[in-house]
Amino acid sequence: MKKFKFSLDKLKSFKEQIKKREENTLAALRAEQLEKLHEKEELLKELDRRNAEFVRKSAAGMTAMEMVTEKGFISYILDSIKAKDKEISVLSARINKQLMVVTEASREVQTLEKLEEKQFDEYKFKERKADEAFIEEYVGNRRHYGN
Repeated sequence: MKKFKFSLDKLKSFKEQIKKREENTLAALRAEQLEKLHEKEELLKELDRRNAEFVRKSAAGMTAMEMVTEKGFISYILDSIKAKDKEISVLSARINKQLMVVTEASREVQTLEKLEEKQFDEYKFKERKADEAFIEEYVGNRRHYGN
């Protein structure tokens, strides 16, 4: 009997490539989100530092111009944090959408793997039947020819 070959092997290979590409896209989105979260953390640290510096300078006495400048820096940092939050939110939505794409691609590959398994089981069954038929014929021939 000839060697087993899955009839949809090329399609399965193609679907696996798609799944891998979508998983890589998801990983890239997650890495980008982590980077944005890190940037936000740095901005929060800078905000704390600027606030502490503002309190220190206020206690020591500062001019109105220095106060406006310090408040401007703090305001800029707060705006940057809000922008990072928005970027993170957008990335979260993209990640959730991409996760659904990866899930669907995985489902398609699993379906093809189950079909391959079923075809392989059928192949094994036919192979066993062919072996049994060969053995029966061999035994029958030995009896018939007396060897």
